[in-house]
Amino acid sequence: MLELKNIHFSYGKNSPVLKNLNLKIKQGDFLALVGPNGCGKTTLIKLICDLLEKQEGSIKLNGIDNDDFRVKNAILYLPSDDILPDFLTGREYIQLMLNMYQRKLDKDSLHRLSNYYSFESALDILIEEYSNGMKKKVQLITAMLIDPEILIIDETLNGIDVESREITKLLLTKLSQRKKTIIICSHDLHLLEEVCNKVVILYRGKIYLEKEMDDIRKTSSLLSIFREIINHQDVIDEIMTS
Repeated sequence: MLELKNIHFSYGKNSPVLKNLNLKIKQGDFLALVGPNGCGKTTLIKLICDLLEKQEGSIKLNGIDNDDFRVKNAILYLPSDDILPDFLTGREYIQLMLNMYQRKLDKDSLHRLSNYYSFESALDILIEEYSNGMKKKVQLITAMLIDPEILIIDETLNGIDVESREITKLLLTKLSQRKKTIIICSHDLHLLEEVCNKVVILYRGKIYLEKEMDDIRKTSSLLSIFREIINHQDVIDEIMTS
């Protein structure tokens, strides 16, 4: 279990981003992390990954603090910015990441995943020649090969073609079924409703809603809830009457 207790984080004295946040994420959860821009989603992810130093509170995986190497080796983070080493080929990048996570290359799995993503011909091309979509694909292939205990995805599915997107949904669902924990941050609410089993909505640095996705599907939708948060109808009325 990944457990966050009393997390408070601020980039300035009067600018708290996260306020006394408490969250438990169980093994095998496929968690949608959503909220308006600036609500603290990426900050929370970076705190979990120990890319930002905690100011208050604790983050532990199975009782072990997240700054411990064992926890870092259990978490793989796919950020939204696609900053990859341009001087490596895709194959070299995959091998580098596997080495960092102390994993051996399964050539059969690499071949299979490359076929899924129509990527085999790109493996030996320098990353500097990759499109944004190709960079996303090599990151996703790498993630599946590393097979982490916790996979955190921050908008990584944006920019890939429809076929690759459908393949990724299937692969992530299979990971979750194998009791791997997935945290996905995206503005594509329909996608999140389709694949996730739980949602946490952040708003103004706090958890506005934490709910099973099945319960949301039965009574409402993520889009409807999101519109309530941002007073969508008030905005419509103002625009239409101005």
